[in-house]
Amino acid sequence: MANASDIITYTGVPLAVLGVLPIFYTFANSFFTLRNVKRSLRKCGLEATTRGSYMAGVIEVSLPRYSITPLDRTEDEYWTQGVKESTLKGGTWTVFNWNQVITSYAMQRIQYSSDLKVPQAEVDLGELFEFLLDRGAVPDIKGIHMLRVSGLWTPTGTCLIFSPDSSQTALRISMPDDSDGILSLALQWKQSWNKRDRLSLAPGWMRLDFPATATEDHVNGDHNEKADTSLVDIESNDIKKPVLRESEHAPARPPAYTPAPTSIRFRLSSSPNHPQVQIKSPSYEHNHTPLGPASTSLGSLQESATPWLAPLSLALNLSYRYPTTFLTLPSFLYALSAASSIPCGVLVMANLLSSNDAPEWETVYPENQHGYEAHERFLVQQQAIARERILPEAQRQQAQRLRQQEELSAMGTRAMRISRERREREEKREREAIGSQKMDIEMVTNAALGVLEGDGNIAVPEISEKDNGESKDACQVAVEKLLVGIYKVSTGNDFPEHGWALDASNMLNRWREWSGRGGMNKEDLRAIVEDRKAFCWAAVAVGLITRVCEREKADGGGLPGDVRECLRVWKKVRLG
Repeated sequence: MANASDIITYTGVPLAVLGVLPIFYTFANSFFTLRNVKRSLRKCGLEATTRGSYMAGVIEVSLPRYSITPLDRTEDEYWTQGVKESTLKGGTWTVFNWNQVITSYAMQRIQYSSDLKVPQAEVDLGELFEFLLDRGAVPDIKGIHMLRVSGLWTPTGTCLIFSPDSSQTALRISMPDDSDGILSLALQWKQSWNKRDRLSLAPGWMRLDFPATATEDHVNGDHNEKADTSLVDIESNDIKKPVLRESEHAPARPPAYTPAPTSIRFRLSSSPNHPQVQIKSPSYEHNHTPLGPASTSLGSLQESATPWLAPLSLALNLSYRYPTTFLTLPSFLYALSAASSIPCGVLVMANLLSSNDAPEWETVYPENQHGYEAHERFLVQQQAIARERILPEAQRQQAQRLRQQEELSAMGTRAMRISRERREREEKREREAIGSQKMDIEMVTNAALGVLEGDGNIAVPEISEKDNGESKDACQVAVEKLLVGIYKVSTGNDFPEHGWALDASNMLNRWREWSGRGGMNKEDLRAIVEDRKAFCWAAVAVGLITRVCEREKADGGGLPGDVRECLRVWKKVRLG
């Protein structure tokens, strides 16, 4: 018969073992979790301090929090993806290579390896946008506008930037996690999306295409022999020397021939010290391949044309659906757009508008007024001649002399009167033209485009040559050609051929002056009538400026305005 000690032995020992099993399980789970965590950290290339409390079943992981900035775009790593892309939560920023600085450490206490997270990295939102746009990404207009309106209450998963093919999300709103009221974003990128390189236009840069001429072969001197070689050394951006096709002992040849530039690229920028938009780093190109810095310093360009180069370039850039810069238009362009309308009488006098299509604006005079007067003079003359015929010969000759003297005197008086009346009518017509009903700038722009297209000055392409495939309308095509002409005139190249651009710049200066004083005067009217072509170019430019300014006022600036406001509110964001 079993006694009490046997019962305790056979019952208590298994119960004691069962009570210790959870401790063994916790110990084993903590051991394997710690090992999995270390393996995951090594696989992702992350350095961390790990500690395990085996009895409590808690693993402590101390991971560094980084502040990241994009690399220089001339480095090869800038255009490649990260070597060790993290597969852990919050590590989407590791898909690219960055300049990294440790700012703090984040302590995590986890029980399972699936709970491990990579701390979100801190990055400047403007630099992040520029970096992704430089990689070919496309901004989501609706998503960025929603971020501007809703802020931290923007729904998680809202797309801010699309992939280069606009089929998938590249940058989206993510869960706040431990961001402490800071905007949290998540990144996604695929290897197949890498289509651009360092020769592509970076955000904030523009390209103006112009036909090459023989006078422009001056980048490295004029040569008569071409070489079969690449144009640019990618590392140094210098002209390469020609590669000889003969043996290494071939005789020396003249220096390499540099093709004539076919375009120029430059960067639009502004700073707190210089709020006005400026042109930086101009560089010639041949078939969109850089040839080197422009030979003429922009600081020494003609003052009459240069002030319009940067503002017009910015307005042209902002007029596109997906601009490459988000700078603010100068204030004087807003004032110019506010006084962009032109009196209908001025357009009629400049032969830009038919008098039948214009509202009534001028005094109408009788068409046959002088004919009636001439008929009356003829009747009086015939009566005088009839009276002279019945007079004796001596009296008749004297009467004829007197009549001819009176007619000659009357003719001189009449000529002076007609000249005075014509001059008064012209002055009155000018006053009436200046004070006539004003026509909208859109109608003026369309009329100017019709004249330019009719004269063969511009031709609208069916397919745009912009990098993102965005189509350009006639107004944008005309302004782009005007900018090319202004640049050529400003640098002194082909001055006679592009003198019209200087005239257009002077007309823009005159337009700015009369918009500042509240209206045009007779000198402005006569300048428009005398140089209709220059006015047409200026009208196209003002039409584009007005379009951009109205969009800025109507919907807060569209995409550029939304981006500027988001950058103002969210200077730093968390990327994870």
